[in-house]
Amino acid sequence: MGRVIPDAALASVPFGGDGWRLTADGAAVTLPHVPSVFALSNGFVGMRGPGGGPEDAKIYLNGVYEIMPIAYHEAAHGYARESDSRLAVADATQVRVTLDGNALPAPAALSLDMAQGMLTSRHEVAGTIVEIDRLVSMTRPGVVATRVRIAADGAHRLEVRPVVSPPPASTTDTGSDAVYDPRVGPGFGASPWEETATIDTPVAIGRVDRLRRSGFAVAALAAGGGDAVASGSGCIAAYAACQGPDSSGSALSAAQAALEAAREAGFDRLATEQAEWFAGYWQDAQVDFDAAPRATQALRHALFQLVQAVGRDGTTSIGAKGQTGEGYEGHVFWDADSYVLPALVFLRPEIAQAMLRWRIARLEPARHNARAMGHERGALYPWRTIAGAECSSFFPAGSAQYHINADIAHALQLYVDATGDRTILTEGGAEMLAETARIWLEIGYHDPARGNAFVINRVTGPDEYSAIVDNNLYTNMMAAAHLRFAAAVARQPGFEALLTPEEVAAMERAAEAMLLPRDPARDIYAQDEGFFGKQAWPFATTPAEQYPLLMHFHPLTIYRHQVSKQADAILATTVLRDSFDPDMRARMLDAYEAVTVHDSTLSASAFATAAAGIGDAPRAAAYWQVSALTDLCDLFGNSDHGLHMAALAGSWTALAMGFAGMRADDGGLSFAPIAVPVLGPYRFRLHFHGRRIDVSVSLEAAEYSLVSGDALTLSERGIPFRLLPGQPVTRELAA
Repeated sequence: MGRVIPDAALASVPFGGDGWRLTADGAAVTLPHVPSVFALSNGFVGMRGPGGGPEDAKIYLNGVYEIMPIAYHEAAHGYARESDSRLAVADATQVRVTLDGNALPAPAALSLDMAQGMLTSRHEVAGTIVEIDRLVSMTRPGVVATRVRIAADGAHRLEVRPVVSPPPASTTDTGSDAVYDPRVGPGFGASPWEETATIDTPVAIGRVDRLRRSGFAVAALAAGGGDAVASGSGCIAAYAACQGPDSSGSALSAAQAALEAAREAGFDRLATEQAEWFAGYWQDAQVDFDAAPRATQALRHALFQLVQAVGRDGTTSIGAKGQTGEGYEGHVFWDADSYVLPALVFLRPEIAQAMLRWRIARLEPARHNARAMGHERGALYPWRTIAGAECSSFFPAGSAQYHINADIAHALQLYVDATGDRTILTEGGAEMLAETARIWLEIGYHDPARGNAFVINRVTGPDEYSAIVDNNLYTNMMAAAHLRFAAAVARQPGFEALLTPEEVAAMERAAEAMLLPRDPARDIYAQDEGFFGKQAWPFATTPAEQYPLLMHFHPLTIYRHQVSKQADAILATTVLRDSFDPDMRARMLDAYEAVTVHDSTLSASAFATAAAGIGDAPRAAAYWQVSALTDLCDLFGNSDHGLHMAALAGSWTALAMGFAGMRADDGGLSFAPIAVPVLGPYRFRLHFHGRRIDVSVSLEAAEYSLVSGDALTLSERGIPFRLLPGQPVTRELAA
């Protein structure tokens, strides 16, 4: 039996609050993952919550990175030469607050208002309460606003002074006893920043810093503050503006304009704008577990952090940690396309479109990457990147993951199916689709020894514990879907020039002949051709403290064993569910659950979706709680490095695509809902082809309501029904 999933229970969340608010007080305020959990962002500026550690209260900007050379003692042709590394920037968001000349103590409590988009820290001084409200504006990129409020019986002098701190120093620990953790990027031996300007005027203070190699300039300005003698209550506001990345020298002028506009608006106006933005978002992203308020709180926190973290203008996307920490160096991975985008395409489709435009804009670097990897044609997207070039220095578990091309193609197809918007194809999406599909004809071939089956050798699937394998099931199935989609688009009017007729025929032939490995003894599809021929991992003798395995065993030791880090073949059964009959999916879930250690936070939501797909509600709920509580309960012990954005997104997709069995394909929307007694009734809202649809599932029935838009036809378990405005449709759940 594989490693038991982390123990996750809604009652074990160390924070209080309600469905719209997350609170921390007492000992919970000092938990190491509090700065991540209580982070604020707007897709560009990310501000970690308060805390006492060296990583706390840092500021990150989406798209700001330094270029770090990768040093190899023994390199080879095509290895990545440089890595994009996101760093904390100068901080103009903090304020120095004194009460009667004395600094405030550490916060006694924190409150994250997810309906208003505001964080409040509460400080207590001899019966006097000082509260600091902060918001990172969702409507004004780069703007952060702070309000300091006092409530006291007598007269007290409150002083608030903006503070601008330089970028944090970055050092590298090269000691022999240093803990190696590939999830945390290396530091820089010396600061990569150089200060280029200092601002100190009666209006604002600040600085401009430039990264030495990337050339990006970042301006950080602050204004406001003041002092007052308060008797009873009073407040003082301060404002900050951060602008970058910019190598043209205009970051400072942009920051000055943003800061001045924020000051003119005032805190109350900014707070109103923030509340209105989030009110609109929650109209789109309604979720509720009527009988499990903790589950509602966890899922809303996930959706709150998700929409804060993702870029919304197409110039940036979403890193594995968003802007909540330095884990994974701020890199964008394949889970942006396979986990985050599938949620946002139904919640905020315009953001999903922006994520795809970010990929399209990086097609040329993907072409260069393909040439570096020895491919004469096509484009190959990197495993991890910010600017578009491959940043992985360990190719067996990184660059060899060719499935990323298919993941992006699947995200594109899902967007088109769920929105009906085909402009993304004419504006670069179809070209990206064709170029990425060409890679499969470059690395795969028809093997005469196997009846001309199309085989793809020497790749790594999503499971990083099985590297450089032949015919990874997930990769081959996704490649086949990718090839079919590319060929179908190329046959449509206006897209005929994308591929030659010979390429279209070759793609269709390869998809039809794709080899899908089987394990006859278990009567299931094998993760790859050699997976079940390996020696079983000694789970019974592996102590809990030796997980995750990647931190305690050499990769070759892991590769030689039958053990999976995360969902791989199981992911195939959820993404391409209709390719498997229910009995096959059930057998595969049992077989792969027995060998999966869930060392990746990507794993639980896929297993939850798979379990729900076979009607196993208790198992689905258990896995769902792991995904939803990954960061709130710090289940993997590294949430202090930043939140796990894919796990947050996966908690929504496991609800919608798992519990409710939602699928969007060929222009239609279908459901196969199950009851989840341990969590009780659940409800959520989604966008589909310009409509808003509410789905509500009790223990006995599912109800579908058209909130806005024209009537449409849906289906449940293959049976179509018409959904009209003001006329909910109720269907009893399958026995």
